[in-house]
Amino acid sequence: MTDAYTLHDWVAPAFRAHAGSTAIVQEGKSITYAQLDELANRVSAVLQPLRDPAETTFFVGVSSTVTIESIAAVLGVLRAGGCYVPLDVSSPPARLNGVLEDARIRVVIVDPLAYPEHAQLKAPGLQRVSWQQVLEAAPKPPVPGAMHDDLAYVLYTSGSTGVPKGVMLTHRNALTFTRWMAKEFQLTAKDRVASRSPLNFDFSVFDIFDTLWAGGRILIKDLRRAVIEGQSPEARHGDYVAMLEREGATVLYATPSGLTVLREKGGLSAKAPLRLILYAGEPFPPALLSRLMQTLPGTKVANIYGPTETNIITCYWVNEPPTEAVPIGKEVDDTEIIVVADGKRCADGEVGELWCRGGTVCVGYLGKPELTAQRWVDSPFHRFPVKYWRTGDLGKRRPDGNIVYLGRNDDMVKSRGYRIELGELESKLSAIDGVAQAVVVHRPHEKYGATLHAFALLARPGAWTAEQLEAQLKTALPSYMLPAEIRILERFPYTSTGKVDKQSLAKECRAV
Repeated sequence: MTDAYTLHDWVAPAFRAHAGSTAIVQEGKSITYAQLDELANRVSAVLQPLRDPAETTFFVGVSSTVTIESIAAVLGVLRAGGCYVPLDVSSPPARLNGVLEDARIRVVIVDPLAYPEHAQLKAPGLQRVSWQQVLEAAPKPPVPGAMHDDLAYVLYTSGSTGVPKGVMLTHRNALTFTRWMAKEFQLTAKDRVASRSPLNFDFSVFDIFDTLWAGGRILIKDLRRAVIEGQSPEARHGDYVAMLEREGATVLYATPSGLTVLREKGGLSAKAPLRLILYAGEPFPPALLSRLMQTLPGTKVANIYGPTETNIITCYWVNEPPTEAVPIGKEVDDTEIIVVADGKRCADGEVGELWCRGGTVCVGYLGKPELTAQRWVDSPFHRFPVKYWRTGDLGKRRPDGNIVYLGRNDDMVKSRGYRIELGELESKLSAIDGVAQAVVVHRPHEKYGATLHAFALLARPGAWTAEQLEAQLKTALPSYMLPAEIRILERFPYTSTGKVDKQSLAKECRAV
């Protein structure tokens, strides 16, 4: 590990040590470390004159899928002394305009594929930087002087009010996270890391920076282009798996939903030489994780946990196919987690909200001090100033020190007077042979408090009817936990970050 204080300085030695090696492979084309280094410096050269000297932070939007060019753009923004703000390419123009205004972004680097959408962006004084401008620029060295506590990137996440909120993450936050990942998962120059997540999802920080630090190779399959070209979901997933096999992918970091789709729809098998799978973002139903591990018996699996606001704060190695919920594990380096309920610290086994502090925890929400103050709270347990980040997640600590995740505060619903964890119902439904994936959502109800609604994907068409699945659940659950409806779908809607879009499913629920 180096003594670098910024994310781009941390990976800089790799560009010298591996100059002639391939850094990125993208659908038949590739770029070496030396070429990527030069391209990033060209981006930096274009951006440096565009910075307003009066700005303390130079926010630059990056609107692109993960490509060779967008990775160079991210590096170039940092080298220009800026903070990159990934724009979700799947978002409508109105939402993107809201992000541009919220972050006061005046410079956007755009992928040519995104030009049609960007014609509708209306931020005052917005300047678009094209790849042609980058290619025509003379490379310039990085701007010196970025500090450990300067912002490295801002990731916009969905807000409960429908307004996106920007999570501010510093170079210190990013380095604490990436250095721990590099140490724990022992990345080397031999690793081929498959990129599965968009730039606006924190998984991409590992994919890009940990791989480059190690001198490894990033493997890219541009799924958005496949959508635009009209490929079916099955074809897209199958092509992605073929890429894993063809390029010799060794590491894959994805959501449980994404991994399940690759296995069920893409034909993921032991032909892909994966030495390591990392998953995070949502609980992995034990039955589905067990099937994945049986499919890939030689692959190590780790469950890592942390909301966007905290990066990764726990890890648990899954050594055997599970039969029950997998813990989220113990704290990573420079991290503390406490379990709090009713203003008191919980003893082992007691359920409460997970509070955390440490080097990976964000500094707050951009331009939203009131919302930040709700999450970044003063510790009532210390005699000196200490702040904890309230995650909004429920959990308990086992006597062995591992933490068990029990869902979001809003995933623990009350129906007919009973407290019900939606994840338990999802796990029971997913465990039924022939069910590829299951999701449960709830809707408020004047009489019952909430009603439960289940959606299922089948491994084989016609394997079950909704009535048959309900009969199976009746043998495993009390009546108050049974869903008001079960619907069998051909595919789930997904967010841009690869999670099942539960908000969209909730809109499909029938009234009870």
